[in-house]
Amino acid sequence: MSRVFLFMIRINVKKGVVFNVIGYEFCALSRIVFRVFEKYNVIPTLTSAYDGEHVPDSWHYKDLGWDWRTWGLADPKAAADAIRRQAQALDYRYTVIFGDKKHLDHIHTEYDLNKKNT
Repeated sequence: MSRVFLFMIRINVKKGVVFNVIGYEFCALSRIVFRVFEKYNVIPTLTSAYDGEHVPDSWHYKDLGWDWRTWGLADPKAAADAIRRQAQALDYRYTVIFGDKKHLDHIHTEYDLNKKNT
């Protein structure tokens, strides 16, 4: 497992994860994820970015979707909710998904360029 250090945070990256670009959107989001996971004494692990199997129009294939392992989080739903609140306070385009049938073992995060500000 390799490690990425961003702005005094620590993120583990699962072997095989592919990045084409790490933009400002995920530099900012990684800080939020780290701070939330830190409350559970867990170092975040990124399990998918551009790689993996996703729906054809997934933001993953546009370098705007990342998945985070939930192992060790006592309450992954609360962690996902905290990430969502903080990310959307920064920019309404962030989407954070956990708990539906496709997202029970990871937190999916994306930066949706098509999302309308409501």
